[in-house]
Amino acid sequence: MKFFKKKKNKEEDNFNDFPPIGGLMVSKMVVDKNIKPGFLYREKRTRPEDSGWRIFTGFESPEYNDDPENIGIYNPSTILKIDPSLKDILLKGVGSVYEREKDDSEWYKVTDFELEDDYMTTHRLTEDWTIEINNLFERTIEEDGTLYYTTGDKSIRLIIWNSEKNKEELYEEQKQDIENRDQTKSKTLDKFEFSDNKASRIGYIIEENNERKTYFVLFGFSIIDKEVIQSAFYFDEKADFDWALNTWKNIKLLPSSLK
Repeated sequence: MKFFKKKKNKEEDNFNDFPPIGGLMVSKMVVDKNIKPGFLYREKRTRPEDSGWRIFTGFESPEYNDDPENIGIYNPSTILKIDPSLKDILLKGVGSVYEREKDDSEWYKVTDFELEDDYMTTHRLTEDWTIEINNLFERTIEEDGTLYYTTGDKSIRLIIWNSEKNKEELYEEQKQDIENRDQTKSKTLDKFEFSDNKASRIGYIIEENNERKTYFVLFGFSIIDKEVIQSAFYFDEKADFDWALNTWKNIKLLPSSLK
């Protein structure tokens, strides 16, 4: 599995083509005093036009941050012109926390900073199924009825469909589809099965790309009699494979369905 290297854009120095992620809440020390950021995190956004990013120099006092006059909302291009090193970080998803020691130091991921919305929650999918997922994921329903969860750099699409077939028939159908899928556009990198006597679970992983990036997709099928949950887990970094696999396993049958 290889990640691609993004091609340079002629206008990237101006950052005019930077993706429209929303506004950034930034300490005015960054803008007014031209002090480069030293700490930033992305929380669950409060409104559609909010990116969720909160950016600080690291020199602010609690009293300074508590004064709304000291915080401004800026376009990404404004902050990137001050500090271009944030270009890739600003595309990281909700829940990301980064820090650096000096202006010329490398950014590193912070793992012990607590975000208010960072906890696991259980959502009911059908009469039979639930999913356990981090509350940082935003949940929407697309026009075609697909259930969509995303943090920005990790996403899940869930489609629930019914059938008159039993579990064994549905399992064999999905197994044959996976075995016979067209490999010309994207090769199957690996296949998975986590079936038990209550539900069948079968899936596979591929690598895809668009104009901006290469990413992975784990497709998982959770099957019982007359019902299939088709799930697709999208993630940019290979390190997030465990997240995708565990979240698929967290699509579980309700106890009442196991009787």
